[in-house]
Amino acid sequence: MKVEIHNLGVIEQAEIDLKPLTIFVGPNNTGKTWAAYTLSAIFGRSGWESHREGYAISEALEAYPPLDAAIQQVLEEGNAQIDLAQFADEYGEKYFNDVARLIRNRMRSFLNTERVSFEDLEVRVRLEETKERFLERVKDSSAEAKFSAGQQRDVALFNIFKERGEPTLYFYTTAERSMPAKLPLRAVKGFLAWGIFMVLHRALYYDVYPFPTERTTFITFPFTLKTSTETEKDALKTNEVSQQEQRGRPLAEPVSDFLDMMVNAFLTSPSAREEEAENTPRILNYIQLSKLLERILGGDVDFSTPEPRPRRQLLFQPAEDVALDMPVVSSMVKELSPLVLYLRYLAQPGEWLVIDEPEMNLHPEAQVRFTEFLAMLVHFGLHVLVTTHSPYVVDHLINLMKAAEHEDKEGVREKFYLQRTEALIPKEQVSVYLFEDGTAKNILDEEGRIDWGTFGRVSDRVSQIYFEL
Repeated sequence: MKVEIHNLGVIEQAEIDLKPLTIFVGPNNTGKTWAAYTLSAIFGRSGWESHREGYAISEALEAYPPLDAAIQQVLEEGNAQIDLAQFADEYGEKYFNDVARLIRNRMRSFLNTERVSFEDLEVRVRLEETKERFLERVKDSSAEAKFSAGQQRDVALFNIFKERGEPTLYFYTTAERSMPAKLPLRAVKGFLAWGIFMVLHRALYYDVYPFPTERTTFITFPFTLKTSTETEKDALKTNEVSQQEQRGRPLAEPVSDFLDMMVNAFLTSPSAREEEAENTPRILNYIQLSKLLERILGGDVDFSTPEPRPRRQLLFQPAEDVALDMPVVSSMVKELSPLVLYLRYLAQPGEWLVIDEPEMNLHPEAQVRFTEFLAMLVHFGLHVLVTTHSPYVVDHLINLMKAAEHEDKEGVREKFYLQRTEALIPKEQVSVYLFEDGTAKNILDEEGRIDWGTFGRVSDRVSQIYFEL
C-alpha cells in the first residue's frame, strides 16, 4: 500500500510504501514522527469514526451509491443487504482517500497544537498492490452489532450481521420491533456507515496502537484508584491519569490512545485472555512473545494481582524475591514494559504498532536484540512502523534480511542474539525511508542493502576530527 503525503510540516512531498515492517530514519526535525502519526490518524479507529460522523451529518446521499441505497431501503422496509466484497472492490480506495481528505481538519486536535496550520496537507492512499489481500480480509471478516434508541436501550432496534467468509453484510429490524417512522436519517446513516467502514478499516489494520516517546513517563503513573465507593470498572474512569487530563490541556491523541491501551490492559485478566486465545490461537503466540521480551528486559513485568482490582499495580520483578515499582526501574524497563503488556493482554492478529524511537534508553546490544524482536512481531501477524536514529537497528535489519535468503536458516539462526528463525525477515516485507530535504527517500535496494549515509556521515566526521587533532 502506497501513501503520498504533501505539505506536512517540513515534508513537501513523500511517497511511502507501507510494508509489514516500515522504518523511518533521518535527522531530527525532518518529519518522521509527524508522518507516522498522520498515518496512524488515517488508519486508526478515529479515522473511520471521524469519517462516519461526517458522512452521517451530511444530507447528501451520493458518496457511496450501494450504501446510500441500503439506507433508503432500511428506512422504507426495515432491512437491506450489501455485497461488502464488491463494495470494497469498487469503493475501498475511495473510502480511505475520503478519510485522508478529512485529516487536515483533525490534525490540530490530533497533535494538540494551536500554532500549526494543516490547511495545505494532502494525503492520497493507493491500494493497487495490496488490493487482493485487502479484499480477502474483507470477505474473511465478521461483524455483529445492535442499534438501540429511546428509553429501551437494552432492546435492539435493528442489527448488523456479517458471517466470516461470506461477502454479504445484512441490516435488519428485530422481529419484535419495527422501524419508527420518525427515526432520524442521521441515526440510520451513522449506524450503517459505522458497520461498513469498520470492516473496511480493519481489513487493512485491525487496530492501530501508537507507542509515543511519552510512554517512558506515563508507564510510571499509578493505574490505581482512590475510591472504593464506585464499582471497579466505573471507578477506573476516574483514575489519576484521567483526572490530570481533564484538569489540564488535552493530550495529543497518540498519547491519549496509549493511555487508553494501558487502562485496557489494567482491566484485563490472564483468565480472560486465555479464554480469548481458545477462539484465536495466535494470541498464544503473543503471550509467548511477551515472555521473550521479558528476557530482553531481564525480569518479569506484570500486575500485582492476577485479576483487576482498584489497587492493582504494575511491577517489575528482576529476581524471585524482588519486586520494584515502575518509578524506580531502569529506563529500558520503562521503555519496553508497555509492549509487554500489549502483547500479553491486548494484541490481535493484523494490528499495527507505531513505535516512536524504540531504541531510546537501550544499550546497543539491547537495540540489536529488539530489532530481531520487531521482525518476530511481523512473523506472527502484526504490522510495525518504527522511527529510529539507531544505526544498530538499521545495520542488524540488513543481517536479518540477508539471513532470510540463506538456505540453512536453522544453521544461521545461532549467529543471532535471540536465535529464532522467526526473526529472519524477507526483504519483501520491509521498507526503509530516509527523511531529509523535505521528502522521504526509499533507501532499501533490491539486494537488501540500506544506504544509511545519514549515520555514516556523522561517524566519518567524528573520525576526521580525531585525526585532525
